Amino acid sequence: MSVMSLRLSKDEIDRISKLSLQKKEAKSEIVRELLHEGWVFYWLKLYSAGKVSIGKMAEELDLSINEVLDLLSRFGIDSSIRYDDYIAGFENLKNL
Repeated sequence: MSVMSLRLSKDEIDRISKLSLQKKEAKSEIVRELLHEGWVFYWLKLYSAGKVSIGKMAEELDLSINEVLDLLSRFGIDSSIRYDDYIAGFENLKNL
């Protein structure tokens, strides 16, 4: 694991400290979790704005298309994939 140093505002440090106490986790774990959640949120925003495809989002998040569809559903974001397309994909897999 690499080390990176960065400047944070007092408010940012206070938020990290507060979460660290609440969750009883090290500050470094909290920061890694927030970075991960921020990365997911970033790709959700891009997808919902129509700037990336489900495939690109899945690739960047290292998830399957199915997992991305579940993620979109959890956040109430409509998918551009219709149910018929989804079922047809499974049928195509059976034929391989």
